Amino acid sequence: MENIITTVVGIYQTNCYILKDDGHVCIVDPGKKADRIAALIDENEVVDAILLTHGHFDHIGAVDELIEIFHCPVYCNQNDEELLKDSSKNTASGYIATVQNQTIPYHEGNMKIGNFNFEILFTPGHTEGCTCIKYKNHMFTGDVLFFEGIGRTDLYGGNMSKMRQSLRCFQNFDEDTIVYPGHGPTSTIGHELKFNPYF
Repeated sequence: MENIITTVVGIYQTNCYILKDDGHVCIVDPGKKADRIAALIDENEVVDAILLTHGHFDHIGAVDELIEIFHCPVYCNQNDEELLKDSSKNTASGYIATVQNQTIPYHEGNMKIGNFNFEILFTPGHTEGCTCIKYKNHMFTGDVLFFEGIGRTDLYGGNMSKMRQSLRCFQNFDEDTIVYPGHGPTSTIGHELKFNPYF
């Protein structure tokens, strides 16, 4: 039975999610506080991967530290690879956050990562490489879809017309799909289709 732990980290109160199922773990968007994140994972659990929804500094800051601890791979959309390496493009605004480790690119559609079978959606708009990650009835939406809102499109790689196109994909999912955004409270697809002004 899957379990999702949320821990809020960093200056922008980023949601880091720890997805657990049958003794295996994936860490989604570890923006900061590697030690706190690691403490939420039991000794007998296996960390299969770190998953990034996009390359902004507040979602990647603890990646390299966690790789040192767990020796796991990290996945990111290749279109955001430049953001991982260049703090002038990942809106660090005085904060230096990069990923020096090599990343593995997502491919769209069904993707097996470790013990998990994900559905990967490429959803550009907030950044060129924004990616939503669905596991069972859980959807990690990063900074694309928030509770009754969406992510900014005025930063490097942002594009409002691409964002609007990406938002259409959410209409294809069951309304009871739980939305786990990069910031703020959880929601459901049904709630967003009904109350989010961008739909």
